[in-house]
Amino acid sequence: MPKRAAIMLATAVTLATASPAAAVTGGSPAAEGAYSFATRIEVGGIHGCSGALVAPQWVVTAASCFPENGGQAGAPKLATKASVGLRAERTVVDLLFRADRNVALAKLATPVTDITPVAVGTAAPAQNEALRIAGYGRTATEWVPGRLHTAPVSVQSVTATTLAVLGDPAAATTCQGDAGGPLLRERDGVVELAGLHHSSWQAGCLGSTETRQGTVETRVDDIAGWIGLRLRGDAYTALPTAQRVLDTRTETGGHQKPVAAGESVSVAIPGLPASASAVAVSLVGTGGTSGTFLTAYGDTLPTTSNVNLAAGRTAAGMAIVPVGADGRIKVRNNAGAIDVIVDYLGYYSASGESTYQPKAKPDLLLDTRGQLGGHPGKLTAGEIVTVPVRGVAGVPSDAVAVAINLTGTEADSNTFFSVFAQGTPGPSTLNIRPDEDRAVQSLVRIGDDGAIRIFLHHGQGHVLLSVAGSFVPGDAGSRYAALGKPTRLLDSRDGTPAPLGPGTIVTVPVTGLPSEATAAAVNLTGVQPSVSSFLSAWSHDLPYSGVPSTVNVMAGENTSNAATVRLGAGAQFDVRNSAGSTHLVVDLQGYYTR
Repeated sequence: MPKRAAIMLATAVTLATASPAAAVTGGSPAAEGAYSFATRIEVGGIHGCSGALVAPQWVVTAASCFPENGGQAGAPKLATKASVGLRAERTVVDLLFRADRNVALAKLATPVTDITPVAVGTAAPAQNEALRIAGYGRTATEWVPGRLHTAPVSVQSVTATTLAVLGDPAAATTCQGDAGGPLLRERDGVVELAGLHHSSWQAGCLGSTETRQGTVETRVDDIAGWIGLRLRGDAYTALPTAQRVLDTRTETGGHQKPVAAGESVSVAIPGLPASASAVAVSLVGTGGTSGTFLTAYGDTLPTTSNVNLAAGRTAAGMAIVPVGADGRIKVRNNAGAIDVIVDYLGYYSASGESTYQPKAKPDLLLDTRGQLGGHPGKLTAGEIVTVPVRGVAGVPSDAVAVAINLTGTEADSNTFFSVFAQGTPGPSTLNIRPDEDRAVQSLVRIGDDGAIRIFLHHGQGHVLLSVAGSFVPGDAGSRYAALGKPTRLLDSRDGTPAPLGPGTIVTVPVTGLPSEATAAAVNLTGVQPSVSSFLSAWSHDLPYSGVPSTVNVMAGENTSNAATVRLGAGAQFDVRNSAGSTHLVVDLQGYYTR
C-alpha cells in the first residue's frame, strides 16, 4: 500500500526538521470498545488523520489535516469522511479553525448518537504528568493498521499552546496518520481530552530511520470554552436580498396549485450549504378557502403552527426552520386549500458570518403616526423610507443584520410592506388589509450605509418598526441551536394560566436550556381574543414600560408572530396582553446561547 502523505507541520524551532505526527508506535492496540470516541479521518483520499468525537455532530482534530482550506472556515475543499470508533462513518460538511494553534472542529453531516463523546479537559497538563496518546496512524510494522493504537506518555515541558511528551517506553510515539489524534488524561476511570497530536520525530515508525524521540502536542484545556461555544450552536448568514423559493400561484418551487388540506410541500433552498442546520424564511398564505394554519418543518411534522389565517386572508409570518436530512424544508397546510409563498432570508451554519446580541426589550425606531423616526404621516404607494440602525438604540456599529418587528396599521387598501437592505425592494415582508393591525418579525441584512429600508407597494398606511437585537461578526454574540421540532411552552387553553385579561402579564419559563442561553426564538399566538388587542414580549428582568407590540391580534381570530426574546433570570420572559381577553400559545423553535 502506498505511503500516505505527511500532513502535520512542526511548530517549535527545536523540531524544525521533525516529521508530521501520524500513528502510534511502541504502544498496543486498544481494547475492543475502548476510546470509541477516537476517530479516523480521510481527506480526499490524500491525507489520513485522527481525531476525537467531542459532541454528537463534532470531531476535533488538527487544522493542518486540511491544508487545502488554508484556515478558511466552511466545507472541506476535498471530500472528507470521519469514522468514529471505526463503525460510525459520516461525511464532514463544515470546518472551523482556531487561529492561534493547530486545531480544527469538523462538523459531521448527521449526529453520532450511539457513541459517548469525550469531554474536553480544562486543567492544564503538568510536568511529569502521565497521559496517553491514541491514533489510527501507522505503527512500526503496518502502514494502515486499521485499528486504534495507544501508548502511555509523560509530560516533559509545557508552553502556552503546546506540550512536549515522551513515550513510556521512550520508543512509543506518534506516526503519520495520528495527526490530530487525542492526548488523554485518565482519572478515576474518567477519560478527558488534554491535547491533540501535533508533530513528532517518528522514531520507530514504519519507513522512518530517525532516532530522535519525542512528540509535541497541541493544548486544548485553555480553549475548552471556545470549543464548547461552537458545539452549542450555529452562526447566522443573512442573504443580501430575500429570495423567493416557492409560490404556488406560479411555477416557482415546482408546485403550481393551491396546497390542499393536510398536504405538505417540499421546498428546495438553492445554494444552501450542506452544513446548514436551519433557515429563516417568510411564509405567506393567501386565498384560503377556510380558516387554517401553516406549519414549516424539517424532518418531523410538529403539532404547532407558524402562520394562522382566517378564510380569504393574506398573512405573512417568519419562521426559523430546521433543515431536513434532504437539505429541504416542508410547509403543511392544515385545512381547506390555500396558495403558499416562501421567501428565503438566511441560514444558520457552523461557519456562518454573525452571532446574535439580544436587547432586553425591543426598541421602537420608527412610528409614522408621530415624529419618531423622522417620517410623520403614512407611507404612500411606491415610497421608500430609510431607517438608520447601526449605532442606533444599542445596535453595534459593526452589526451586519437586525431582528426587527414590523407593524402595519390604518392601511387604505390591501397592500404589503417590504423591508430590505438596499437596492431594489424584495418580496413582501408584511401583508395587511384595511381593517387590521398586523405585525411580523424579520431578520434583515443592514445596507452599506448602516440603514434598512421599508417599501410600501400600493395605497397608504402607517408603519412601526422596532429592533429586538442585532447580528454581529464573529463570536461577540450568541450562536443558535435549532430544535428538531418546536416545544410548546405554554397554552392557556389548558387552564394554566387562565386567559390573559387586559393588562395581564404572564411569565414564561424556558426549561432545559444551557445556563449560557441568552434568547429564545418563539412563536406567539393569540387565540380567539374578545377584542382586537396586542401582545408584547420582553425579558423578565425588566418591568413593563414602553415595550412595543409583538403580536397584533384581531377580535375572534387566531394570530401568530415569531419573536426573538431575551431571557431574563431563570431563563424566563414575560408576555402582556393589552386589552380584552385572549388565550395565549407559546412555542419554542430554538435558542441562542453563549
